[in-house]
Amino acid sequence: MYMIIKHTHLTIIALTLVFFLINFALTLKGSDKVNNKLLKIGPHILYTLFIVTAIYLVMVNPLQLYPFVNGWASSKLAGFVLYVLSITLALKWAKTTVWRFVGFISALFWFVMSARLAYAHRLKVKGAAEDVNAYIDTFQSMSQSMLVVVS
Repeated sequence: MYMIIKHTHLTIIALTLVFFLINFALTLKGSDKVNNKLLKIGPHILYTLFIVTAIYLVMVNPLQLYPFVNGWASSKLAGFVLYVLSITLALKWAKTTVWRFVGFISALFWFVMSARLAYAHRLKVKGAAEDVNAYIDTFQSMSQSMLVVVS
């Protein structure tokens, strides 16, 4: 069940990005399709499902990664909040195109940073030690071996 919810969670994340990109393009174009009911309600449904799946994943995770207790989970939560605020800036609050692009770039930045954080955590969990220095050493040795293979 955990893997099903996890993959559902990841799919929801991808769909929120797709909805954002579509809404942003239509907003810049000045299209009336921005007011389409699916484009208006869809992201809110996805955010709700995102939060529900995130709560489930936090509750059943074997690593005990809880927001406000663990720095990783708190960073992920902050990244999500900043992602949503950036989307709101790009689509609703901004009155000029420049500020819309600021919100757009910010949203993409927080999306990528949250994804990198998730990937970095996965690397740490799969590593042999819980020590942060061991994680950094593992990452450095992996990148050095990749450089050797490339050259």
